[in-house]
Amino acid sequence: RFCGGTFPGQTEATIGVDFREKTVEIEGERIKVQVWDTAGQERFRKSMVEHYYRNVHAVVFVYDVTKMSSFTNLKTWIEECNGHSVSPTVPRVLVGNKCDLKDLIQVPSSMALKFADAHNMLLFETSAKDPKESQNVDAIFMCLACRLKAQRSLPCRDLEGWSGQARRLEPAHTTSSKTCPC
Repeated sequence: RFCGGTFPGQTEATIGVDFREKTVEIEGERIKVQVWDTAGQERFRKSMVEHYYRNVHAVVFVYDVTKMSSFTNLKTWIEECNGHSVSPTVPRVLVGNKCDLKDLIQVPSSMALKFADAHNMLLFETSAKDPKESQNVDAIFMCLACRLKAQRSLPCRDLEGWSGQARRLEPAHTTSSKTCPC
């Protein structure tokens, strides 16, 4: 929904990785947001390899609010992310999807908020499918883009002796702007 503006009519389970991108403007600066949708189903997790985690700038953990099992599996995904040397300074958000299915909700917002707080993440609840509930989809990625812009962590690939880790090139600064949703 974020990259295309609408929910695709035909969707299939992601096997491996799906990739999309969209350019957004934050405080007059154009930022290209690349979204890598990794296979969220447990049966595909073994196919995830180290290079999918390399040079990650942000992580979005998505669970299905109508399936408690997808919520309880978040711990495994967080451990996997941490096990692949994704720095704790990399912004992370927690997203409860399918909130339009109100009669089927198994994961209360209060439980998700407690989990998000315990893992230093923002919580968004949304529905990628229902246009009336999808306002948070854009907010998720705009929030991350604002945080990344504020951090100003840039990889130094062209520097001699580059270790493969991002280095801070200038001090982080916080800006307050009405264009940033968080």
